[in-house]
This record gives sequence, structure tokens and C-alpha cells, in this order.
Amino acid sequence: MSETTIPTPENPTPEHHDAFTAVIKGMEATLAQIEEHGTTKECLATINQLENAISSLHYHQAALAHQTEITIVQENTERGNFKQLNRGAAANIALARKTDPHGYSEYLENCRILFNDTPHLAAAYSRGEFTEAQMRAILTPLAQVKARRRTEFDDLYAQNPHMFANLGTKKISDKVKDFTLTYASDDQCKEQKSAEEQRRIKFTPHPSTGMMSIHAELPLIAGIAMKNAVKTKSKSLKSVGDERTRAQIEADYLASFCTHPEAKVPVQVSVGLIMTDKTLFLGDRQPAYLEGYGVIAPQYARELLAGEEILNNMTLAEMATTRPPAFINALEATAELVRLYTAPGDKELVAMDSKARIFPEKLKKFIRMRDRRCRTPFCDGTIEEIDHVTQVYLGGHTCVTNGDGRCKFCNQAKETPGWQEFVLSDGLHKLKIATGMGPTYHSTAPPATGFAHQPYKQCMSEAEWVQTFEAWLNQPPDPGSEPPGKDDGPPDVEDLAA
Repeated sequence: MSETTIPTPENPTPEHHDAFTAVIKGMEATLAQIEEHGTTKECLATINQLENAISSLHYHQAALAHQTEITIVQENTERGNFKQLNRGAAANIALARKTDPHGYSEYLENCRILFNDTPHLAAAYSRGEFTEAQMRAILTPLAQVKARRRTEFDDLYAQNPHMFANLGTKKISDKVKDFTLTYASDDQCKEQKSAEEQRRIKFTPHPSTGMMSIHAELPLIAGIAMKNAVKTKSKSLKSVGDERTRAQIEADYLASFCTHPEAKVPVQVSVGLIMTDKTLFLGDRQPAYLEGYGVIAPQYARELLAGEEILNNMTLAEMATTRPPAFINALEATAELVRLYTAPGDKELVAMDSKARIFPEKLKKFIRMRDRRCRTPFCDGTIEEIDHVTQVYLGGHTCVTNGDGRCKFCNQAKETPGWQEFVLSDGLHKLKIATGMGPTYHSTAPPATGFAHQPYKQCMSEAEWVQTFEAWLNQPPDPGSEPPGKDDGPPDVEDLAA
């Protein structure tokens, strides 16, 4: 049973911060002046400086937590407690931070990765360049690969120090998973498929409100198809004047599958899958991106397209010797669809435009697939509206360059007087956002494939093999024929022991 000390009813006194009292006192005078008399620009700048300072302090908390675990391990070793050397570390750190202890074992694992394997990320964290939540989004996926791969990623970050600039935690996590899934084993990919065997649905009645909650776990493609169908239905009915809210329409539409005999679950599945040509045809290990879900392993992406199990490093030539012609034809047909959206070998989606005042549906889908999440810096919201970067009444055109995806809240915030946005580059779609209150920010669309944008010349060299691939694909079968690009194929499958 826990005990709580109840303070006596006295006038509040300032918190005593021990060794940090002088620092706190020095800050309070400056902050009090800005709080009383600061301009909007000064207030926002100070908020940003405080956030950087808080992030730096969180770095030191992580360093102290790491040292605490090392000390506890040493003490348990000396006592002969070898069953769990770091026993008590997570609980004590959680108590010191005045928070729930659940999840602090993972926190300590992240600390080990930070200080043992990723010195460049640790240095950036110490400078306040990442919040604690952002650092967690980076480190948690890295736990799935070997230490040398984590160090390799840290070196890549050192070469691309702006790769996480202005990104929210979900975008950051997707970017890191794009790296870690490159080294995913076949067994890991199969785990994702075997999870479908656990599909289920649960109904929870709430008598006090007269409502019922429905929780379902569905296979990935079925779940995305249902989500798309429900969202599309609510949007179409709302656009023709339905008085219900979109949430009410979606709930009614879902219920109609069971309550209306005429209702049918959609059988036409339309999902956006972005993957490189080499991943599709040559067994390359570059992960794919599934619209509405996120990054998925390359083997799983190929199997979604083909409907059959494919070994992670199997080439098209090897598939052709073991699979029926219909299997290869399915892949060929899919490749033509992919080429509508991506430049072979490139990291960027190709351009589209329109002369209409309102974005056409196909152009909206293109922008959603390009931007993935709301383009406002640090926002991870779902794209609900396709917006003109430069408004039409200011001369903006309805084209893919002048379009971006926003959540509803951010699209309304953009109409704040003085708020301006500009397109800085086309191929690598980059925006400059000036809020009109001092700070300016940049927003860059994620690469279509890969975790970082690649230089143009490198993209061109990667695409050279495509020039001869189609001719090879259509030539008469030759058991000894190898597809172009085979020599620069995927690395060997690795075990992922920590």
C-alpha cells in the first residue's frame, strides 16, 4: 500500500531545486520579463529555446539512467544475482521520473543503443536537436537490427544531418523502419503474415450509454480496403448535403453491412503500393510503402502483389523456373501500374498537373501518395484535404507542384492572416512556411522509396539497367539467362540477434 504525504494548508513556496536553484532563479527573471512584456516573436522564440533546453536535459536524464543501469548491473554481479543483472533499474528510474514504470525496460534498451552504438545521434540529442519523443521514434526501430547496422545508420545520419528536420514522430519512425526493414530476415516477414491467423472481432456493450464498442483485428489489406471504403462513402455523402457528421456516416455505413440485406462489403480493393523496380523484379531488399499503413518488408510487398510466397532474395529468373506463367504475368501487369507513379530507379514520384480550379481525384490521390502525412512540420496527421500551397486568389496553379496534403486543422491554420507558403523546389518537393509571427519552417516530401533522398546522378545510374530489362523480360525463355542488374542484387539474409 502506498503512502501519500498531505501538505499542510500554507501559502505556496517556490520549489527547491537543490544544485539547480541558481540556474532556475536566473531563468525566472528573464522569463518573467518576456512573459509580461514580450512580443509575439520573442515569446515564440523563447518557447523554442526552452524546448531545446528541455531536450538537452532529457539527454542528461538518459545518460544518468544509462549510468544507473551500469551501476546496478555491477552491484548485482558482486552479489551473485546473475538471473537478471539489471533487476530494479527500470523501476527506480521510473520512480525518480515520477511516472508509470511500464515501458522503462524499452527506455533503458534505447539508452544502451544511444550511448553504445549511435554517438552522432547522441551528440545531436545533447544539443537539443531532438525531443525525447523524437529520439524514442528513432531508437526503438533500431533495436530490431544488429549493433553494426545501428552504427551504420548513425554514420548515414552524420552524412545527412537534416534527414529528420521538422518531422513528427510517425514520419521519423517510418524513415528508420525503411532502413531496418532492408535487413529483415525471411522469418520476420513471415511473422507479419502469420499474424493474420489471429484475426478477430470483439463487441463490448456499454449499458450506461446505450452504445457498443467494436474492436477488430483484420488482415492488413482487408483492413485498409474497409477503411478506404468507409472513408470514401462518408466523404461522398457529406459532399451532397448529408446532415450527419462524417463520423456518424461512417458508423452507419459499417453497421449497414449487417443490418441491410442489400448492403455488400466492397470486393474491389484499391490500395497504393510504392516500391522500386528492383524490389519487384530482382528480389532487392529495399522496403515498400503501403498507403494508409506505412513501410512494409520487401518480401511481404511482393507476396501481396503475387499472391504467393516468395523467398526474400529470389530473382525474377528464379521465380520463372518455379512459378506458373500467370504468376509472372501478374507481376508484369503490376509493374505497368507502378510506372504510372514512379520514375524507374528514382526516389521521387513523377509529376502531374491540371488546369482545373479544384484538384481532380487522380491528382489528389497522387499527392496523398507523395506526401503520406500532413505536410505541416512535426504534424503526423492523416491527410484530409489537398491544398494549394500558394492560394488560387494569389495566382497559385492547380498542379502537383503547387499542391500538398494537410489535415483539417493545419489547412485551417494556414488561413491565419500573414501566413505564407512557397514552393522552394519541384523534383524534391520542398516548401517554405512563414507563419507571419517570426519563425519560418521547411517541409520536404518523403522520398518515394528509401529513407533518404538520393542525388540525381546516383538515381540515373541505378536506372540504367531498366533500359535492357524489358527486352530481357519479353525474350524467349532461356534457362541460363540472367536478368540485367543481377550482379548488384541484394545482400545475404542475416540473423537479427541483438
